[in-house]
Amino acid sequence: MNKLFQSLLRRVIKLQLLRIRTDDELVLYKEIWDDILAHEQNDNPFIEYAWFYNWWITIGRKERVELYAVQKDEDIIAFLPFTVKTLWGVRIYAFTGEKIAHYTGIVARKEWQLSAITFVFDELMKKHRHVLFSFHGLLESKESSKVIEQYFVEKQLQLRIFRDVTPYLAFSEVDFDNYFKEREKMHDVKIWKNKLRTLGYLRKKSPVQEDLRALFQLYDRCWVKKIDTSGFTVGKKKDFFERLMLLKGEAMQVEVDALAFDNQWLAFNYGICCRGRYVTYASGYEPNFTSFGVDHLLNQSTIKRIFTENYLLYDMSAGYEPSKLAWRSGIDFTRRLAVSSNTKRSKLLFRRLVWKERIKEMLRSNQRVVKWTRHTLGHLRYLVKYGKGKDWLEYGQQFVEKFVRLKRVELYELSPNDRVIPQQPVGELFEEMTIQEAIQIDQEALISLLSKGYTIYKDSFAQTSKPAFALHTENLRVDALQIVEPLPKQTYFLTYDLYKNIDIITAYIQKVKPDKTLWITASFWQWRKRKRLQQIGYKRISRMKHFKCARYERNHVENYTESGGDVHSIH
Repeated sequence: MNKLFQSLLRRVIKLQLLRIRTDDELVLYKEIWDDILAHEQNDNPFIEYAWFYNWWITIGRKERVELYAVQKDEDIIAFLPFTVKTLWGVRIYAFTGEKIAHYTGIVARKEWQLSAITFVFDELMKKHRHVLFSFHGLLESKESSKVIEQYFVEKQLQLRIFRDVTPYLAFSEVDFDNYFKEREKMHDVKIWKNKLRTLGYLRKKSPVQEDLRALFQLYDRCWVKKIDTSGFTVGKKKDFFERLMLLKGEAMQVEVDALAFDNQWLAFNYGICCRGRYVTYASGYEPNFTSFGVDHLLNQSTIKRIFTENYLLYDMSAGYEPSKLAWRSGIDFTRRLAVSSNTKRSKLLFRRLVWKERIKEMLRSNQRVVKWTRHTLGHLRYLVKYGKGKDWLEYGQQFVEKFVRLKRVELYELSPNDRVIPQQPVGELFEEMTIQEAIQIDQEALISLLSKGYTIYKDSFAQTSKPAFALHTENLRVDALQIVEPLPKQTYFLTYDLYKNIDIITAYIQKVKPDKTLWITASFWQWRKRKRLQQIGYKRISRMKHFKCARYERNHVENYTESGGDVHSIH
């Protein structure tokens, strides 16, 4: 009955299939394309004319593109853009922009979608015997996804659908002020923001075209030790995303939010917007500032901005990351749909595709596998390309310590009454190092020390800025054992392993802070440091041990003086 209805409908409604073969020819249809999507209030930026046209003239040059327009009488009622590949003699049709467009669909008014899809797919299957359709990025909430599924169900073709969670924040569904405050506390955003502001000038900034090169470099720095599958800064894709930044007066626009610290770019978000929907596309941050949580700082700043600018939806794109799920007000699903014609060759290729997609779906939904692939394999790839012997030894040590770990750290104390006489006058030998100087040195360890509340000192007379030691006035921090405890009153904690100058450093601190007790730690392997500390008058007050073998863990503490009794609790 349904087939009879469609046959009658096709006789009444005369449809024609037009093939648009070049981008020059496509320009003639821009107004029609834009009018269709404007009438439907489309908020999917990846099917807008501006996106497709710029994709075709950059990335799409190397693709086999088949763009069809459906004409009814004298009017164009739909556009369907495909890329085509041939494997085992089977033509594989996919929507354009695979691996680059997060979402896809057809360009048609709602009332014509089923007619247009039926007409085009029927024509393709008549023309080609061996056909496989593999469509990515179909949002379940959109009409295209439902209509395409309906067509294949009615044709009684074997259909497989794979889904990825796609979290979003709809501002109309939440009390935004309370919602935002709750999640701001979750990542200690205010604490990190205040810390950065005490160290320098933190500000939000809107990059211009000239800043893109620096942002692309920041993205590469962020991902150099991780596996990046987007190719955001590679070849023609880079040219494509630069072109999108230049768009003016289109429904689809690119908005880039960034954080700058003094003259240093800290983080950026590359978002693509369309009629009230903001889609997060790519982001990068300065890896040395990871300890300041700059990625969370910028994300929350971006969310707040688009709320004040009356956006309707903050789309976090497909993914199971906890940070996305924490901000969601609802969940959509992004589908990948696969279906083939009834020939043996097509079905064989279809089964192969389904098998691959099942494995991918299983891996994507497992965050442990995703993190291992992205971070562990990414780090190994970095070591193979750029690693030195020292880097490999450090990585090997970290790997072994995941299974077997033996740590011993001793805590030493020097009271104000025990004066250290240096071998040379200390004078004004040291001065505080600013975060700007630490940035120039480009060491993540230094930025991490500043984020933990240390004050870093440098040699005042050195030609180049070089850290000498770090001082904490509030906490004892034994990072090797993950211990953080408040210091007793009138006590400072000294760190940074330059044991050769420990007498000079100690004498300097005693000169500028004569009433303070000094604490310092030394590990089991730092026997020279332990020997030197005892030579200049430091006394051992505590020994902390940690042993791990597989799942068995044991902690042991030995205190030698009364002052060592309140050093820390056992974890």
